[in-house]
Amino acid sequence: MKDYQVEGPDWLRSERFDVAAKFPEALPTDREKYNAGLHAMMQNMLVDRFKLAVHRDKKTLSVYGLTVAKGGIKFKEVPDSDSHNENSNNTHYVGTCVSMEAFAEFLALRRDLPQDLPVLDMTGLKGFYNLTLDWVPELRQSVESKGDVSVIADNPSWPTLLVALQEQLGLKLETRRAPIEILVVDHAERVPSEN
Repeated sequence: MKDYQVEGPDWLRSERFDVAAKFPEALPTDREKYNAGLHAMMQNMLVDRFKLAVHRDKKTLSVYGLTVAKGGIKFKEVPDSDSHNENSNNTHYVGTCVSMEAFAEFLALRRDLPQDLPVLDMTGLKGFYNLTLDWVPELRQSVESKGDVSVIADNPSWPTLLVALQEQLGLKLETRRAPIEILVVDHAERVPSEN
């Protein structure tokens, strides 16, 4: 769950806790089983220590829909293999064997989009792809236009992220409204119980 998918008391966003836990000896080595075990342990701890009670719901929110632009995609599908993402200097992205869902998650973490909205894959593309993208963050570009030499971009000829998506990959982000699964915190103790 992302932050925007959790609804509950205001203190959930500001309070911080240190958690020390030990895995059982027989924790699985398989990645999926390990993650499932970790999630189950965390959920049990939250219920036990914080008396957490939640339910899932759907809520219609403003989102960016990642869609295919008019000219179509400008990258090829590749066989499913080891997926890898690299983002250097917040202006260069290389994704090897990534799904559109994973790429949408990367875009959702960007701070240089005009609005801070969830990004949902609405491309209809189900395969895996190698992607390369270069852009100039909007903030750096706007400061450059004012002549502040101290923040000149590495390559001022690169476009902003929204333009680069369309020009380099044949994708675009459209503002839409969509139902999003949310987690509603019905009850949580602000002070956890002792060990």
